[in-house]
Amino acid sequence: MTTPDKLGNITTAGFRFFGFRNIPDQDIEQNLGDFFRIFKTFEPIDIVVEKEKYHLRANQMIFVGPGRFIDMSNLRVGRGYLLCFTAAFYERSVEDTATIHSPVFFGERPVLYHDSCFGEQVFNQQITIRLGRARMQGDYIFDLVAHHCVESLLLDVYHEVSAGDQMPQPKHTTDIGLVNHFSMLIHKHCREYTAVQFYADQLHVTTRKLTDICLSMTGKTAKSMILSVLVQQAVRYIKHTNLSISQISYEMGFNDESNFRNFVKKQTGHIPRALRES
Repeated sequence: MTTPDKLGNITTAGFRFFGFRNIPDQDIEQNLGDFFRIFKTFEPIDIVVEKEKYHLRANQMIFVGPGRFIDMSNLRVGRGYLLCFTAAFYERSVEDTATIHSPVFFGERPVLYHDSCFGEQVFNQQITIRLGRARMQGDYIFDLVAHHCVESLLLDVYHEVSAGDQMPQPKHTTDIGLVNHFSMLIHKHCREYTAVQFYADQLHVTTRKLTDICLSMTGKTAKSMILSVLVQQAVRYIKHTNLSISQISYEMGFNDESNFRNFVKKQTGHIPRALRES
């Protein structure tokens, strides 16, 4: 049976598949931040997403959306796979769009899912070996097979998350796509830019339209979405690092520590020290 250590990496324009121990240095450094990422484990391993540690057991998956920073430096000591894809690669139907632009990848925290169907042997048969064979049959066949492999990993967790959250079906997939592109941009840039105008310019819409779409899709204004991500990142630094509050305020883009303290208090109801001690 082919193992993660022996499998050659697979890389196309919108799809990547690596065994943990074979992830290229440049991908660890660049963090694949514009990709949707699925980590599949065959033994326990810790993964750090946005400064917060997640302990994955054997046969678990974690789903991480674009724009979120992952510390992948310790993956090479474990056994498992990293599967990455872009929206352009995966979206071929309305259902595809709804699946990836959902809380599976865009929830407040990454989704952990225990995958009882895909043990190591079954995973290698249905995913690893199929991808290896399809790679030898040309780009068209490979894209079809790779899409089906991603779909098989996503559907169960999507339906479970959707049922648990009682998530409404989006009426306009273009709108939900824009909102999640906005979310990706926020995660990448919120420490430098908190003005709605910056993101509207990147998305080629007016600030009014962006806010209206955000309200329709999420119930939040564009500005509140920006501040929500910013405070989430700040709280993760406060709770999960040993940095001083002054250092964290600088990391989060605040020039004055008192402004940072006031921001955290306004958004959470607690001062930074109380959050650290909780």
